[in-house]
Amino acid sequence: MFEWISNNYTAVAGLTSIGTLFVWIFYAQLLYSGYKRQRRPRILINKGVGDEYIDSPCLICNMSQEPVFIYFLVAQLKTSEGTHTTPLMDRLGDELPESDETLGVRSKTRQGPLGSGEFLEVISFRRMIERIMSSANLDIKEGAPLASGLQLHWLEIHVVCIYGSEDKAFGAVRRFTIDTPEDRQRISLYPDTLDTRIKKSKRYRRQIDSWLRKYL
Repeated sequence: MFEWISNNYTAVAGLTSIGTLFVWIFYAQLLYSGYKRQRRPRILINKGVGDEYIDSPCLICNMSQEPVFIYFLVAQLKTSEGTHTTPLMDRLGDELPESDETLGVRSKTRQGPLGSGEFLEVISFRRMIERIMSSANLDIKEGAPLASGLQLHWLEIHVVCIYGSEDKAFGAVRRFTIDTPEDRQRISLYPDTLDTRIKKSKRYRRQIDSWLRKYL
């Protein structure tokens, strides 16, 4: 055995070097994959209290390794008459009195940095639907449209952020299906997917630019 290795030393050394190279490539790939996962933004959009139906608050959680800066929030409501969009940056008119001049900037807007592991409580889904319906000049009561022929299909939340040292904005998006019973009581709202989608496509960034020009 040793004599064969000695006679074929060059070939054995070459094969050993190639094997060692593949091992290092494998471990380098593992390290890079772990680093890439750590650098990837992870934003969760969820219901704060599930059994409160549409009265549950909407929560935005930053599960990334670094803080994110929230540029703005947009909610889209799909109805039988079309899709309506409303920004959700301004806190005034929801939880705080508009006439109070002593409120700080952080108390008046949902824009700003969100640290790793922190969450932002937005208004309830009911209040969100009411704001969108009001901006679209549609009548609503107790979370349900007054017009009998008008149906609510889904509510989609868009959180536009900047992460770490990245210079381009991205969107965290989650859609919730709205289930309205015939008696229009106990309106249910549940997510379409298990996780929040991160959108970075050129098409979506054009949509972000459009919202920036319109709402900011």
